[in-house]
Amino acid sequence: MRGILSYLKRLWATDIALTTLLVFLFIYIFFLYPMGEIDSVKVLTKLFFSLILITGAIAATKNRIFRALVLLWGILAFIFLWVKHLFPYQVFPFLTTCLSLIFLVLLTFLILGQAFREGPTTSHRITGSVAVYLLLGLIWSLAYYLIALLIPEAFAVQGSSVRGDSESLHSHFFYFSFITLTTLGYGDIVPVHPTARMLVILEGVTGQLFPVILIARLVSLHVQSKQNT
Repeated sequence: MRGILSYLKRLWATDIALTTLLVFLFIYIFFLYPMGEIDSVKVLTKLFFSLILITGAIAATKNRIFRALVLLWGILAFIFLWVKHLFPYQVFPFLTTCLSLIFLVLLTFLILGQAFREGPTTSHRITGSVAVYLLLGLIWSLAYYLIALLIPEAFAVQGSSVRGDSESLHSHFFYFSFITLTTLGYGDIVPVHPTARMLVILEGVTGQLFPVILIARLVSLHVQSKQNT
């Protein structure tokens, strides 16, 4: 067990970890998340995603105090994950989502730090920026979910307020976040509350600026490093 943890720590401390994170996110978003709607694999899907994030965050920082805080988050997240599964009351989805949202924001900054730290720009750092782009979609999906829990009429789906169990709500906003981030905007989910509208505008702007400023910058640095060698 210690050997496996040591290997994971070494892996996530290198640029290869950025590409690995992107692969994990693709698997979660496009394969595991749809399967998560099936009761038999729902808990496994959540557990898999939590382990990826916790392992990556612990290995991405060298600060012991910060690492302890991340570990504390992991313990709390697992506790609320199982409490939410056994006792699906409204307060537990809210608290679990708040913890997840804070952690995803934290992880996003950590991955950006990995991608922009000193050293040559590699293809792994470019894929790390793509991973950050996907993390932004997950962050906003949780933000929309929190707004819907606090203000049930904040969003409308085809003319009706978004209602239902927590899993259905999260599924709605998972989809809505990524079509907003990519500015597709099919119109099947509409923000009607001012707070929800401001979040949607902010995500749309971020979805446009992020590839232009960050990913394009990394690509240009990568090309320059190739030309200098």
